[in-house]
Amino acid sequence: MYLPKNCRVITIGDGDLSFSRAILEHVPPNNLIATTYDSEDVLRDKYTRNALNDLLSAGVMVKHSVDIKDSASVNRLPQNFADIVIFNHPLVPSQPGDALPQKERKKRANLANRDLLYYFLKHSFAGLLNPEGQRLCYITSKSVKPYSDWHIETSLTLNRPYQFLGNQVFNLSLFKNYMVRKVDKDKYVKHEESKVYVYSDKNAHPLFEFIMAVK
Repeated sequence: MYLPKNCRVITIGDGDLSFSRAILEHVPPNNLIATTYDSEDVLRDKYTRNALNDLLSAGVMVKHSVDIKDSASVNRLPQNFADIVIFNHPLVPSQPGDALPQKERKKRANLANRDLLYYFLKHSFAGLLNPEGQRLCYITSKSVKPYSDWHIETSLTLNRPYQFLGNQVFNLSLFKNYMVRKVDKDKYVKHEESKVYVYSDKNAHPLFEFIMAVK
Protein backbone atom coordinates (compact mmCIF):
# COMPACT_ATOMS: atom_id res chain seq x y z
CA MET A 1 0.00 0.00 0.00
CA TYR A 2 1.59 3.22 -1.22
CA LEU A 3 1.69 5.80 1.59
CA PRO A 4 4.01 8.67 0.62
CA LYS A 5 5.72 10.68 3.33
CA ASN A 6 3.51 13.33 4.97
CA CYS A 7 0.40 12.16 3.12
CA ARG A 8 -2.96 12.86 4.75
CA VAL A 9 -5.28 9.88 5.15
CA ILE A 10 -8.91 9.21 6.03
CA THR A 11 -9.91 5.65 6.94
CA ILE A 12 -13.54 4.74 6.32
CA GLY A 13 -15.54 2.24 8.37
CA ASP A 14 -12.58 0.98 10.40
CA GLY A 15 -14.50 -1.49 12.61
CA ASP A 16 -12.37 -1.73 15.76
CA LEU A 17 -9.95 1.01 14.58
CA SER A 18 -6.99 -1.40 14.62
CA PHE A 19 -6.03 -0.48 11.05
CA SER A 20 -6.01 3.22 11.87
CA ARG A 21 -3.77 2.49 14.84
CA ALA A 22 -1.45 0.40 12.66
CA ILE A 23 -1.22 3.09 10.01
CA LEU A 24 0.32 5.44 12.56
CA GLU A 25 3.58 3.65 11.80
CA HIS A 26 3.41 5.38 8.41
CA VAL A 27 1.33 8.54 8.95
CA PRO A 28 1.69 11.30 11.60
CA PRO A 29 -1.32 11.53 13.99
CA ASN A 30 -2.37 14.97 12.77
CA ASN A 31 -2.40 13.64 9.19
CA LEU A 32 -4.95 10.93 9.98
CA ILE A 33 -8.72 10.99 10.41
CA ALA A 34 -10.24 7.66 11.44
CA THR A 35 -13.95 6.92 11.02
CA THR A 36 -16.33 4.20 12.13
CA TYR A 37 -19.80 3.34 10.92
CA ASP A 38 -20.83 2.51 14.49
CA SER A 39 -21.43 5.08 17.18
CA GLU A 40 -18.81 5.27 19.93
CA ASP A 41 -21.08 3.42 22.37
CA VAL A 42 -21.80 0.62 19.88
CA LEU A 43 -18.12 0.35 19.00
CA ARG A 44 -17.04 -0.02 22.63
CA ASP A 45 -19.84 -2.48 23.34
CA LYS A 46 -19.33 -4.59 20.20
CA TYR A 47 -15.54 -4.83 20.18
CA THR A 48 -14.19 -5.45 23.67
CA ARG A 49 -10.67 -5.03 22.27
CA ASN A 50 -10.53 -1.86 20.21
CA ALA A 51 -8.00 0.86 19.42
CA LEU A 52 -10.11 3.93 20.16
CA ASN A 53 -8.29 5.00 23.33
CA ASP A 54 -4.91 4.46 21.65
CA LEU A 55 -5.88 6.76 18.79
CA LEU A 56 -7.30 9.45 21.04
CA SER A 57 -4.18 9.36 23.23
CA ALA A 58 -2.05 9.80 20.12
CA GLY A 59 -4.05 12.87 19.09
CA VAL A 60 -5.86 11.32 16.10
CA MET A 61 -9.24 12.76 15.11
CA VAL A 62 -11.84 9.98 15.30
CA LYS A 63 -15.34 10.43 13.88
CA HIS A 64 -18.14 7.96 14.65
CA SER A 65 -21.49 7.20 12.97
CA VAL A 66 -20.11 7.99 9.53
CA ASP A 67 -22.21 6.47 6.74
CA ILE A 68 -20.24 6.77 3.51
CA LYS A 69 -23.46 6.38 1.49
CA ASP A 70 -25.03 9.45 3.10
CA SER A 71 -23.75 12.78 1.80
CA ALA A 72 -24.87 14.64 4.94
CA SER A 73 -22.91 12.20 7.10
CA VAL A 74 -19.82 12.52 4.90
CA ASN A 75 -20.09 16.31 4.98
CA ARG A 76 -19.49 16.22 8.75
CA LEU A 77 -15.90 15.23 7.99
CA PRO A 78 -13.24 17.85 7.15
CA GLN A 79 -13.57 18.50 3.43
CA ASN A 80 -10.66 18.56 0.97
CA PHE A 81 -8.42 17.08 3.67
CA ALA A 82 -7.03 13.83 2.34
CA ASP A 83 -4.47 12.68 -0.15
CA ILE A 84 -5.72 9.11 0.25
CA VAL A 85 -9.03 7.68 1.46
CA ILE A 86 -8.94 4.02 2.49
CA PHE A 87 -11.79 1.52 2.88
CA ASN A 88 -10.45 -1.80 4.15
CA HIS A 89 -12.43 -5.02 3.73
CA PRO A 90 -15.84 -3.39 3.22
CA LEU A 91 -18.85 -5.68 3.57
CA VAL A 92 -22.57 -5.04 3.84
CA PRO A 93 -23.97 -7.26 6.64
CA SER A 94 -26.13 -10.14 5.47
CA GLN A 95 -29.85 -9.82 6.04
CA PRO A 96 -31.10 -12.66 8.30
CA GLY A 97 -34.39 -14.33 7.56
CA ASP A 98 -34.35 -13.52 3.87
CA ALA A 99 -36.69 -16.02 2.16
CA LEU A 100 -35.34 -15.39 -1.34
CA PRO A 101 -33.60 -18.24 -3.22
CA GLN A 102 -29.85 -18.45 -2.66
CA LYS A 103 -29.03 -17.26 -6.18
CA GLU A 104 -31.17 -14.16 -5.76
CA ARG A 105 -29.73 -13.44 -2.28
CA LYS A 106 -26.22 -13.65 -3.73
CA LYS A 107 -27.14 -11.27 -6.54
CA ARG A 108 -28.66 -8.77 -4.13
CA ALA A 109 -25.64 -8.98 -1.82
CA ASN A 110 -23.25 -8.32 -4.71
CA LEU A 111 -25.29 -5.29 -5.80
CA ALA A 112 -25.48 -3.95 -2.24
CA ASN A 113 -21.72 -4.16 -1.80
CA ARG A 114 -21.02 -2.55 -5.16
CA ASP A 115 -23.48 0.19 -4.25
CA LEU A 116 -21.60 0.82 -1.00
CA LEU A 117 -18.29 1.12 -2.85
CA TYR A 118 -19.81 3.31 -5.57
CA TYR A 119 -20.77 5.87 -2.91
CA PHE A 120 -17.38 5.52 -1.24
CA LEU A 121 -15.65 6.61 -4.44
CA LYS A 122 -18.26 9.23 -5.31
CA HIS A 123 -18.14 11.02 -1.95
CA SER A 124 -14.39 10.68 -1.55
CA PHE A 125 -13.63 12.33 -4.88
CA ALA A 126 -16.40 14.92 -4.47
CA GLY A 127 -15.40 16.21 -1.05
CA LEU A 128 -12.87 14.32 1.05
CA LEU A 129 -9.85 14.46 -1.27
CA ASN A 130 -7.77 17.62 -1.57
CA PRO A 131 -7.93 19.03 -5.12
CA GLU A 132 -4.16 19.64 -5.03
CA GLY A 133 -3.21 16.33 -3.38
CA GLN A 134 -2.56 12.77 -4.49
CA ARG A 135 -6.31 12.11 -5.03
CA LEU A 136 -6.21 8.38 -4.41
CA CYS A 137 -8.83 5.96 -3.11
CA TYR A 138 -7.89 2.48 -1.89
CA ILE A 139 -10.29 -0.43 -1.46
CA THR A 140 -8.78 -3.48 0.21
CA SER A 141 -10.79 -6.60 -0.55
CA LYS A 142 -10.29 -10.35 -0.41
CA SER A 143 -9.41 -12.19 -3.59
CA VAL A 144 -11.91 -15.02 -3.00
CA LYS A 145 -15.65 -15.39 -3.53
CA PRO A 146 -18.01 -13.69 -2.88
CA TYR A 147 -15.76 -10.60 -2.88
CA SER A 148 -14.30 -11.35 -6.29
CA ASP A 149 -17.85 -11.49 -7.68
CA TRP A 150 -18.21 -7.75 -7.13
CA HIS A 151 -15.90 -7.05 -10.11
CA ILE A 152 -14.86 -3.72 -8.63
CA GLU A 153 -12.11 -3.31 -11.23
CA THR A 154 -14.74 -2.55 -13.86
CA SER A 155 -18.09 -2.01 -12.14
CA LEU A 156 -17.36 1.16 -10.18
CA THR A 157 -15.93 3.52 -12.77
CA LEU A 158 -18.34 3.31 -15.71
CA ASN A 159 -19.15 6.84 -16.87
CA ARG A 160 -17.40 8.30 -13.83
CA PRO A 161 -14.62 10.94 -13.74
CA TYR A 162 -12.23 8.59 -11.92
CA GLN A 163 -10.54 5.42 -13.13
CA PHE A 164 -9.15 2.15 -11.82
CA LEU A 165 -5.34 2.30 -11.81
CA GLY A 166 -4.60 -1.30 -10.84
CA ASN A 167 -4.14 -3.43 -7.74
CA GLN A 168 -1.46 -4.79 -5.45
CA VAL A 169 -1.34 -7.60 -2.91
CA PHE A 170 -2.17 -6.24 0.55
CA ASN A 171 0.90 -6.78 2.75
CA LEU A 172 -0.53 -7.40 6.21
CA SER A 173 2.94 -7.45 7.77
CA LEU A 174 3.21 -3.68 7.25
CA PHE A 175 0.35 -3.04 9.68
CA LYS A 176 1.16 -4.32 13.16
CA ASN A 177 -1.75 -5.76 15.16
CA TYR A 178 -4.31 -5.05 12.44
CA MET A 179 -7.03 -7.69 12.56
CA VAL A 180 -10.02 -7.86 10.23
CA ARG A 181 -13.19 -8.00 12.31
CA LYS A 182 -16.70 -9.18 11.52
CA VAL A 183 -19.08 -6.29 10.92
CA ASP A 184 -21.76 -7.48 13.33
CA LYS A 185 -19.98 -9.28 16.17
CA ASP A 186 -16.81 -9.39 18.27
CA LYS A 187 -15.06 -12.00 16.13
CA TYR A 188 -11.95 -12.01 13.94
CA VAL A 189 -12.01 -12.97 10.28
CA LYS A 190 -9.56 -15.56 8.98
CA HIS A 191 -6.80 -13.84 7.02
CA GLU A 192 -6.94 -14.61 3.32
CA GLU A 193 -5.09 -13.03 0.43
CA SER A 194 -6.39 -9.55 -0.24
CA LYS A 195 -5.64 -6.89 -2.81
CA VAL A 196 -5.58 -3.12 -2.67
CA TYR A 197 -7.60 -1.68 -5.57
CA VAL A 198 -6.48 1.83 -6.50
CA TYR A 199 -8.57 4.61 -8.05
CA SER A 200 -7.84 8.20 -9.05
CA ASP A 201 -9.31 11.01 -11.12
CA LYS A 202 -5.84 12.28 -11.99
CA ASN A 203 -5.04 11.43 -15.58
CA ALA A 204 -1.75 9.54 -15.96
CA HIS A 205 -1.27 9.36 -12.20
CA PRO A 206 2.41 8.58 -11.45
CA LEU A 207 1.33 5.77 -9.12
CA PHE A 208 0.18 3.74 -12.14
CA GLU A 209 3.76 3.00 -13.18
CA PHE A 210 4.64 2.15 -9.57
CA ILE A 211 1.80 -0.37 -9.35
CA MET A 212 2.76 -1.98 -12.63
CA ALA A 213 6.40 -2.25 -11.54
CA VAL A 214 5.71 -4.10 -8.27
CA LYS A 215 2.82 -6.38 -9.27
